[in-house]
Amino acid sequence: MVICPNCGAQIKKDTTRCPYCGYINKEGAEKKYKEDLDRIKEDIYETKKEPVKALTKGIKKGTKVIFVTIAVIIVISAVLVLELLREMKDKPKDYLSNKDQVYASAYKETAGRELATAYEDKDIQKMAEIFDKAYSVDRISLWGDPHYETGFASSRYIKLKDCLSNLDKKKIKKKEAEEITYYCFYFYYRAYGEDGAELFDPIREDEIIPLLTERLGYTTEQMDAMKDTVMDPPNLNRTALYKATKKYYKNYH
Repeated sequence: MVICPNCGAQIKKDTTRCPYCGYINKEGAEKKYKEDLDRIKEDIYETKKEPVKALTKGIKKGTKVIFVTIAVIIVISAVLVLELLREMKDKPKDYLSNKDQVYASAYKETAGRELATAYEDKDIQKMAEIFDKAYSVDRISLWGDPHYETGFASSRYIKLKDCLSNLDKKKIKKKEAEEITYYCFYFYYRAYGEDGAELFDPIREDEIIPLLTERLGYTTEQMDAMKDTVMDPPNLNRTALYKATKKYYKNYH
């Protein structure tokens, strides 16, 4: 186990990102990338044998195998690179210089004040905008702020509202259903904590539970039973929750 430099949580050394705050674990990500690269090298080694065999059957056929092999390797390499970039996109930066640290601290303090004002005004939309701008645009982590969980929940609630229009489609896409299911269970398990209870407990009762029971067909017993698999007491493991809820998208009706 190692300590996440962003939120201080203990995480597995080989994990690519922190399951609590989403911070990229550089060591784990590099290891995964190297493992993928080794697999590609092994593929290259194996495919080098193919041209020799092909040449015995004719130069033309052997050349074709070479070009196909190269094309496959290029595609695999491109996919791996794109996947790594996708994982690292919109994540808080790894601040290495003093200048970056000073900027991050100042930004976090300003965003924290704005978040506190929006919290006092019970403005979920504004909190979501502040959180998303910090996290996805400026890539500054607000972890540790008193209203961090409520800001995170506000962001997820607005995203859920945006997704709900998809429920009116005749056939909902797998990705859309996965997102809605994850967001619903996130609020059902009160992942927003005590700080967001005043805002989101009523939403949980009036909006989330009807979605889970009437549209997904879950019973309270089923939802509570799954809770044991996604909790790291006293907190919710968001990564585990996402993995656990992905398989339920087919339940929509």
